[in-house]
Amino acid sequence: MNFKAIKEEILKSRRIGLSFHTSPDGDAIGSALALLNALRYLGKDCYIISRDVISDNFSFLSLFDEVNNNAIEPKMNTDLVIVLDCGNFERISANLSNYDGKIINIDHHISNENYGFINYVDVKASATCEIAYLLIKELGINFNEKTDINIAIGNAVYTGILTDTGSFRHSNVTSRTHSIVSELIEIGVNNSKIHSNLFDNKPFNKVKLMGSVLSNIELVLDNKVAVLQIPKGMLEDFNLPNTDTSDIISVGLEIKGVEVSMLLKEVDDGVKGSLRSKNNVDVRKVAEVYGGGGHIKAAGIMQKGVRIMEAKENLIKTLKEEMHL
Repeated sequence: MNFKAIKEEILKSRRIGLSFHTSPDGDAIGSALALLNALRYLGKDCYIISRDVISDNFSFLSLFDEVNNNAIEPKMNTDLVIVLDCGNFERISANLSNYDGKIINIDHHISNENYGFINYVDVKASATCEIAYLLIKELGINFNEKTDINIAIGNAVYTGILTDTGSFRHSNVTSRTHSIVSELIEIGVNNSKIHSNLFDNKPFNKVKLMGSVLSNIELVLDNKVAVLQIPKGMLEDFNLPNTDTSDIISVGLEIKGVEVSMLLKEVDDGVKGSLRSKNNVDVRKVAEVYGGGGHIKAAGIMQKGVRIMEAKENLIKTLKEEMHL
């Protein structure tokens, strides 16, 4: 794989839309904002397409406020749409049904469906932000010196890598991951400040929400699976409608003997599920049963038309089969 074809499409396009998967995480946001900053710097008319808004803990990132769900489909005269960190066409946080232009699909999920005109899927990348960084360098931006644009891009790239590697503790971390991060720190990216912004910056209500969810945690399947639930209305009760809940699911994996942590979040049209695995359970296979996808150790699902209890029972049944219990 190389970036030649992608570079050619970007350089000949005037207006470019960027999107990512629904309920975007740090990697989706980071890769999109890194590319948004880079393409604007290169003189492109570039903008974000998103049905989602993102939580305030990402507000330190340059152009953060452009992920605001003002544009949920491509604008008129858009030459190119680049979708980042999204393996399934149905999970794109944009309405592309009326768009007949070219789509470039940039991702690192092994379950990617190759829905793009060009598909750049590097499953060895710890995060899509790794790919975005290498693409931006290919487009001619030099990361050998400390400049405002390099710091803006670097902060976004570091954010995606940090969040998708679990602060560098997951097995997806490679020597290339550390090499990229080393380059970013060399030009002035403040790794400690980014970590603090992301993880030591919780609103008081977010801590109370976590306490409420954790007070009702369950262990099932011989205490190997932790189940955390956010029933409909709970986020609103704490005045946190758009909060990121990925940090809550990780607590389940901190329990001795737990192999899988499951977080269920009830929304208007069904239940969103997140799965995390500690060792050898392939949660991606479980997610795919319900039309979801992701990685072996981290996957997501949307079960439509069900309540939270039914969604939980479905996933427990499938996990039991996958874990041979």
